[in-house]
Amino acid sequence: MSKKQKNRVPGDGVETLDRIRLNIAWNSLKSLTLDSVELEADEIVILLSSCPALETLELSFCKVCRRIEITSSNLKRLTLTYPSEPLNGEYDSLEIFAPHLKHLDISGELGDFKCMLVNISSLVIARLTFSICCITDYEDIKEDSCRDYHQVIRNLILDYLQKLSYATELIIGCWFAEVVFMMKLEGVMLPELRCKCLTLELRVSEYNLYGIASLLQTSPLLESLNINITYEYCDPPCQLEQSYFAEVDNINLPSWIPNTVFPNLKNVKIVGCGTRCLKRWSEEGFCKLFELSYFLLKNAVALQKLVIVAKRRKCSTCSENCVSRHLSQLAKKLLDSPRLSTNFVIMYQELA
Repeated sequence: MSKKQKNRVPGDGVETLDRIRLNIAWNSLKSLTLDSVELEADEIVILLSSCPALETLELSFCKVCRRIEITSSNLKRLTLTYPSEPLNGEYDSLEIFAPHLKHLDISGELGDFKCMLVNISSLVIARLTFSICCITDYEDIKEDSCRDYHQVIRNLILDYLQKLSYATELIIGCWFAEVVFMMKLEGVMLPELRCKCLTLELRVSEYNLYGIASLLQTSPLLESLNINITYEYCDPPCQLEQSYFAEVDNINLPSWIPNTVFPNLKNVKIVGCGTRCLKRWSEEGFCKLFELSYFLLKNAVALQKLVIVAKRRKCSTCSENCVSRHLSQLAKKLLDSPRLSTNFVIMYQELA
């Protein structure tokens, strides 16, 4: 099998690797995707030991064991795509032990299933765009139980930030930023991040703006910030979440992270992908994106370039080029705004 060749093992959600566990000897295999299969702990050990050259492993919609342990120094990339569920329904969390892993990607809808990072000490890039639903979406429970559940989730995110503090590139979604916002409202101290490149895959809103700002504040080494305006479906917030989100009316960005300067931030890029109609994007959401961009202009002393990119296409919903209209307006407002650094350019691009 050639160096660039991949192997894919499909399944129907119920089969196991019994049919191949005694026969696999893929000594040259570099990349493997498992799709909708069940994986016990010993099967993962057998699989990895039978693929000594494996560099990339993708588990897509799989039922997995309680723990994924990767000790091979060759395997550098792990991708987990959900929805998924625990094997045999016997647990509500998955532990990842992979001390040599360089790239971790977790996406999809986890429900109330939690992915725990035990050892990822060599991680360089982490993409965490998954979402976790409140337990009230699954059953009728008391308010105290809802609060306890959210505390568990906040502790999980705090542990993520601590484990990822040495990663140089982070990609996060809307849900992650909202949890950070709620933690900061409670006075939780965030660990300092060594992140140099931060990518946000979300629509900037009043609910996640201050979570984003808090992450920027704890990333003094940040050099590049990318905001990819995408659509993320989110279930309506529970009553506890609504009580936190109501606090945004009493907050403004300068007071949220006062006296903050971004000493190393050189490049900011905002991209509108146009997969959803931006005409329906609230004026408040647009104002929050401008507020964040303007805040960066005022506080990024080393800023060299701010690029705004609109994917030019006719929207099937509003029959207009709504992405271009919104982002060209943003570029114009920023061009007319004062800024701390004068040695930089603002660029607006439209792509087909």
